[in-house]
Amino acid sequence: MLRFLLAFLVSAPLAALAAPMNNDDVIKMVKGGLSDAIVLQSIDAAEPKFDTSPDGLVKLKQGGASDAVIQRIISRQGGAPAPAPAAAKPACPECGTVTSIREINRPGNATGVGAVAGGVVGGVLGRSLGGREHRTAGTVVGAAGGAVAGHVIEKKAREGKTWEIGVRFDDGHLQAFKQDSHPSLKSGDRVRVVNGAVAPL
Repeated sequence: MLRFLLAFLVSAPLAALAAPMNNDDVIKMVKGGLSDAIVLQSIDAAEPKFDTSPDGLVKLKQGGASDAVIQRIISRQGGAPAPAPAAAKPACPECGTVTSIREINRPGNATGVGAVAGGVVGGVLGRSLGGREHRTAGTVVGAAGGAVAGHVIEKKAREGKTWEIGVRFDDGHLQAFKQDSHPSLKSGDRVRVVNGAVAPL
């Protein structure tokens, strides 16, 4: 007999071993001062034997059960499984790991200032080199050539490099950040993003 009982207990599903719970049990826990979190955990672990008729729900509300508790009772009585525990949020949402660092050549963007300045200088030089008979033509040619040269010089002066840093945050999402200075980082380094900038931890 004892051997049979032990075999039954080992083979019995865990759900069958869960203690049944009804509306009165919930009201007793609520009136006993237990928090919603504890009551909800007990509901999830129990075999549901709840009365979810209108009268049963009103009795729960009058007994002090919160809406969250009543909703869980309705869900469990309807055959829904206990909800999975929520995934823990990362302790540092702005922290992550460097996945890549890429150097990018940044083309220069001319603003027009170089062309204007070059045109003025070129015009003056062209006028002086054109002589008395060709001052106007020299001015025009010099201004055009100076403008082109000034434009090219300004673009060259504004050229540079930028670095793109890929970061995988602790919550799993990826994001790329750009900065003009060379980062003192490498792939695998732990970093924190502060005000849009990547800083080592």
